[in-house]
Amino acid sequence: MSMATSTERLHPDVQSFVSHPRKMLINGQWADAQSGKTFSTFNPATGEVIAEVAEGDKPDIDLAVRAARNAFEQGPWRKMTPSDRGKILWRLADLLESNLEEFAQLESLDKASR
Repeated sequence: MSMATSTERLHPDVQSFVSHPRKMLINGQWADAQSGKTFSTFNPATGEVIAEVAEGDKPDIDLAVRAARNAFEQGPWRKMTPSDRGKILWRLADLLESNLEEFAQLESLDKASR
């Protein structure tokens, strides 16, 4: 698979992330599309493949929706107080902030490949 060009200064963690085929996260597990299909995302500046991504379709969406519904119905989020939910969201914000450069590069690549 072709990678982003060497002229791009990607964070090593970002380079590692995009160098492997990306799966879908369903029910807390990384999974390939049931069909096995993938699609390529491209660097619009070079035309090179940035990453291969699992191409989910109806069966994958059905699994994801069932997992999300079950997680909401049976999981702890529904029973948490608003304060406890807020603490988790603040922790997520802290994690994003501590990995801001990597997140910004991934988002930039994602936006550029659409």
